[in-house]
Amino acid sequence: MIVPMKKCYIVALESERHELPKSLRKLGIVHIQEITGSGETYSALERDLALARNARGALAARLPPKFKPAQRKGHEAAEQGRQLAEKVLDLLEEIDTIEDRLAYLEKECERAASWGEVSKSMLEEAEASGFRIHLFEAPAKAAGDAPAELVHIPLAAPKGKLHWAVLIPKGGILPALPPSFAEFVPPEQTPAAMRQTMVQLSARHAELERTLADASRDIDLLDAYLASLESSLVLERLRSGMPGEGTFCYLAGYIPEPAVQKLRTAASEHGWAVAFEDPSAEELPPTLVDNPPAVRIIEPVFEFLGTVPNYREYDISFWFLLFFSLFFAMIFGDGGYGTLILGGSLAAILGRLRKKQVPGNAEILFALLGAVTVIWGALTASWFGIAYDRLPAFLQNISIPLINGQHPDSESNIKVFCFIIGLVQLSIAHFKNIRRDYPDLKFLSQVGSLLLLAGMFNAALNLVIDSQRFPIRSWALGSIGAGFLLVFVFGNWNGKLGSSLIESLKGFIPTFLGTVSVFADIVSYIRLWAVGLAGLAISQTVNGMAGSIVGGVAAFAIGFILKLLIAIVLLVVSHSLNFVLTVLSVVVHGIRLNMLEFSGHLGMEWSGYKYEPLKEADSIGGNTAIN
Repeated sequence: MIVPMKKCYIVALESERHELPKSLRKLGIVHIQEITGSGETYSALERDLALARNARGALAARLPPKFKPAQRKGHEAAEQGRQLAEKVLDLLEEIDTIEDRLAYLEKECERAASWGEVSKSMLEEAEASGFRIHLFEAPAKAAGDAPAELVHIPLAAPKGKLHWAVLIPKGGILPALPPSFAEFVPPEQTPAAMRQTMVQLSARHAELERTLADASRDIDLLDAYLASLESSLVLERLRSGMPGEGTFCYLAGYIPEPAVQKLRTAASEHGWAVAFEDPSAEELPPTLVDNPPAVRIIEPVFEFLGTVPNYREYDISFWFLLFFSLFFAMIFGDGGYGTLILGGSLAAILGRLRKKQVPGNAEILFALLGAVTVIWGALTASWFGIAYDRLPAFLQNISIPLINGQHPDSESNIKVFCFIIGLVQLSIAHFKNIRRDYPDLKFLSQVGSLLLLAGMFNAALNLVIDSQRFPIRSWALGSIGAGFLLVFVFGNWNGKLGSSLIESLKGFIPTFLGTVSVFADIVSYIRLWAVGLAGLAISQTVNGMAGSIVGGVAAFAIGFILKLLIAIVLLVVSHSLNFVLTVLSVVVHGIRLNMLEFSGHLGMEWSGYKYEPLKEADSIGGNTAIN
């Protein structure tokens, strides 16, 4: 269920501005409305946080393979993390300087490569003898373009080029040269000296990298420091951005109704003034979903999707879990795969219990999904794609003939079952909407949608399954007509028939297309059969390939063993690939039916945001805030 929220206001003396956020964080029940921080302290914390994240990123990139950092927490760990961050940033700065210097020297060596061992200092030494030396490079054919009075010494040059050392007497002026003559400015060092410097810098670079690699083993200290900074930044944002007037300051936020009394008690202890009110229709409170443990196991799926229902929408956790389990089983469609999932999940659960830990929701969820898949596989006689006549007798006996592949209409029966699932799930959506809208006459629009579902269900059976077996019934046509009429008249009901009809006329085309889409939504559930059939076909093909490899007793024992090994590898690799593809199919198709078809008929947009109260952060850094 979605827990009802109250909007709350906490008023305190201005002198308590510093302590109020800290006290609320310790209380851990108030979701504070967004506030923008300001001031030097806030900016400094933002800067430190950005630098610390850079330092952590550098260490994370250098973690040894399969290394598991420790989980040190607390104020001491955070302080050590601060020192580590400073050290890492200094190392990174030196590495950047070295890399820039190496790039510069490499470019200079390349630029001076054709001039030999020359440097600025050499030319400066020559100037002591009374001449300035300028170096020029030009195409060989440009030699005749130089002024006749130019005093120069030809130097070794690449083919087609000329290198001149032009001599200018002390106090003389360099004559104008043609544009084809480009002056070469020697590097500070000779190429040989630069290469020696590059060797030294590369050695220092490697040493710094080793130091960073060693420091990466203490990355958990940086995690503690980051948690401390993030916690302090939250507090400082509230302190610096908290509204105030005169001698008072205040904060606004949301609190679950069951926690109202707890806040009242805390307010009485701290001397705060508090006020509560119901959120207005224009406001969107955060969403807190609270379900019993049996339903809560579906939460990992919502966390994976990153979806949160709007505060005023439905909590469909129970229905999502129920139908998702069935969709999962039908898409996997194989009791053998289900056994593997169930076995792996139970092993993970037992491993946690041995460590005296509570099993996670994800492990329990996969155990349930595996169990349901085993049941579906048993009912349909699907076990690793093995043909029905090769299964043990007890596996044949526990299957249902109508859907185990032996009945001539087994495929059609499964398709019918898919449509029945669609009819039931989408009908549940509209029954929930009827309960929401009643007694407002708008609920009749949802009744119309139910009639449309019933009529379109008959049409889907007729058009997709078998027109002889499922003829179009007169009641189905009547349901479609009556349903469309109810949706058209009451879909935009505002209490007045005339204005409601005008609004419906404006949206006639969308209403008509929505009627057609009901048929598409029901037919969409056939994907459960189609995707499951594809997985079965892959399994059977792999089994056939492996069987043909081993096929018959080989003439020599060694030949038979080699073929057997090849067949085993083929079976393991191919079934593993099929397993992974089926998992992707569950994500694409199994979740889609809940998030699009079912949610669409419920009118859900999943536009909510999660209830996140201000509270002590203990997931990474513990209570490490720098207060």
